[in-house]
Amino acid sequence: MRGKLAFLADRTAVLFLGLAAGAFITASFYTVNAPVAPPAAPQPGAPAGDQPGAPAVPAAALPPTVTVGPALASTAAAGREVHVGVFGDSFGDGIWAALYNGLRKDDTIKVHQFSERSTGFTRYRSLNLLDDIRGKIDRQPVDIAVISFGANDTQGIYDNGHAAKFMSEDWQKIVGDRVAAIVTMLRERGAQVYWVGLPRMRKPEFDADIQQLNAFFAARARALNVPFIDTVPASVDADGKYAPYLRNPDTGERVMARANDGIHMTMSGYGFLIHGLTGDIQKSIAQARGAANRDPARQDAGKPAGEAAKSDG
Repeated sequence: MRGKLAFLADRTAVLFLGLAAGAFITASFYTVNAPVAPPAAPQPGAPAGDQPGAPAVPAAALPPTVTVGPALASTAAAGREVHVGVFGDSFGDGIWAALYNGLRKDDTIKVHQFSERSTGFTRYRSLNLLDDIRGKIDRQPVDIAVISFGANDTQGIYDNGHAAKFMSEDWQKIVGDRVAAIVTMLRERGAQVYWVGLPRMRKPEFDADIQQLNAFFAARARALNVPFIDTVPASVDADGKYAPYLRNPDTGERVMARANDGIHMTMSGYGFLIHGLTGDIQKSIAQARGAANRDPARQDAGKPAGEAAKSDG
């Protein structure tokens, strides 16, 4: 027990290092298809996203569903451990910690932290995400992939000698192609993929950029048939506004859910964001294992040769 508590303390320390690093993210720096239209400009004094015609839920989002990908089906049929990989930036660190805590009671599920702080689709000169993710799953294949990027992507891109402004048509084409390449590569390995969006931000200007990103990623995810987890509703108060304290969806208790930087979440807050996703992953695994247990070929594999032959008639 003492060893397990030490391990969790260790992991918690890693998460808060990520939160500290995330505090330095700034609001701006310098598609696969049609560009996403920017949201209407907010009225003076009103937070972005709280205006008429600016819904919190991206209209293009494909809601999470209980699915079983080829890799998960194969893993369940063989009775192996299920491997979940979390890919992202400092938000990915938090999503990993929340999923780890949410799934750790089942010791046949392993949740891997593959996130890298200060990375994103606009920062390929620092780290090519496609190459990085491919290398990681070459070493450790995954059955389920959870992706969360964007906090570092509210900036332009300089690619092949050409500058593309944030959310311009060229920007959307470059980022959209990068998103599609990663999802395609994961799918080719049989993984089922989920995309986790970003929450409401405290600064209205930064939040306006983040909500554009959410709409963009939701549209790309839908085009790729990837469930998009919209986290904005889980990150706001009853009036749809940024709030440092939120209610626990299980207990109703009001707890500190946001980090002091107004960008990241606390450990509890990340859990609120992916509360539904954790349950969907558990259901997917249970569904895959149930199908494997009903498979006659698998049942016969555990019987003596004579008995298996007899059951075939």
